[in-house]
Amino acid sequence: MDMQKIGNFLKELRKERGLTQEQLAEELGVAGRTVSRWETASNMPDLSILIQIAEYYDVEVKEILDGERRNNTMDKDLKETLEKVADYNEIEKRNAVSIGNTAFGVAFLICAAAIIIQFLLFSSLSLVAGETIVLVAAGIVYITLMVHRGLWDAASKNKRTVLNDGVLSVVISVVFSVLYTIIIYPKTGSAVTVSRVCVVFFVGISILCFLLLRFLAIISSRKKDMHEHEADI
Repeated sequence: MDMQKIGNFLKELRKERGLTQEQLAEELGVAGRTVSRWETASNMPDLSILIQIAEYYDVEVKEILDGERRNNTMDKDLKETLEKVADYNEIEKRNAVSIGNTAFGVAFLICAAAIIIQFLLFSSLSLVAGETIVLVAAGIVYITLMVHRGLWDAASKNKRTVLNDGVLSVVISVVFSVLYTIIIYPKTGSAVTVSRVCVVFFVGISILCFLLLRFLAIISSRKKDMHEHEADI
């Protein structure tokens, strides 16, 4: 495969349409510099983008890979095959991320449960402080890596919505509020005082969790688009 020949062919197709690199980039939903990389043979389009380019120029994917025109219609069978391959790759990636999320989530919950049990048995925050810090740090590192690679919502077929982030925020807040109640009730001894404090705590945690999840979803989506459309091959 001659990348320089492919780049020249892509440039030729663009000029036939009378488009600038920026105009084509806008049509394909990529950055202008990405188109420039294709045409200078420093980068190749992703499979999904390659199919989109072939459709846009009404040529075969094979013609693009050969770097020369053969006929004026796209091979539908080849297009469908490549689309299925792209979908399969996406499903495989989603399944792998789902398995990783599940494994990490189970391990995280087991560690959290062990910390809670130790605290209930010995009523000593200092005893579980170190384990808690390590657990929280591990969670932060994992989430950071997932967001950086644009995989935060990859295990789901659809992007995270305001509704499911809201529900998740409430669930998380309920769990933390129960734990907080267990911790402060022995020290306070007043059900009324504990209830008021926990309500405020619940509302505050819910808002913080929701804002954090929305922020992570937005950043992850941007990172995912960047990796799909701008990553060098």
